[in-house]
Amino acid sequence: MRRLYQTLIYEGSTIALLAGYKLIGYGILLMILTASAIIYTPYLIKTLIDLKKWKWILTFIIIIIFPLILMFTNSDNPILKTTFYSIALLMFYLFCWILKFSVHNWIEKMEYSEFNFDE
Repeated sequence: MRRLYQTLIYEGSTIALLAGYKLIGYGILLMILTASAIIYTPYLIKTLIDLKKWKWILTFIIIIIFPLILMFTNSDNPILKTTFYSIALLMFYLFCWILKFSVHNWIEKMEYSEFNFDE
């Protein structure tokens, strides 16, 4: 669980690239954010499955995978495609940000329950 928390902190730091998008360009920034999300997603899903956090997985599917499916089904309209893609990418980073706080709470609860009050 701690490893997931550490990776979420790192994953969240990629969003800091938004501050320098004028220096590196919007297209390159979008490619970096997309590549980071694609590379991180399998680890994230695997870890959530190992932790049996089914509601988090369902939420991931609804807010991230569903817009991507809509993007591919409406591929003839470039504006709609870009909109669904942007929503999915934004929701991915929002999901990671919220999950980071939840994982921190899970770690605190785990440490609290392991604390021995008899000593």
